[in-house]
Amino acid sequence: MMHGTAYETMAAASASQLAIVARELDAVVLRLADAAAHARSLAAATDWQARAAEAFPASAEDWAGEVSSLGCLAETARLAAARARDAAWLRRQVGL
Repeated sequence: MMHGTAYETMAAASASQLAIVARELDAVVLRLADAAAHARSLAAATDWQARAAEAFPASAEDWAGEVSSLGCLAETARLAAARARDAAWLRRQVGL
């Protein structure tokens, strides 16, 4: 059985690590959103006539959609990490 102070130390460490995870995932979400926006702007800016070049905007849009979906997954993971962080802090506060 774990003593109170040892458990409190572990809960604080877990909460601290989860706070870092949530913060880093927030940065990932922002970078993915920027990458998707950039890909969409490239797709919109191209006005090429060659057959191969005409495929680029569609491919860039597809890629931007995939990156956007990764952003959604990263945001879900960030929210889960933040909830776990909050739960660890709560357990530490109430001594569970």
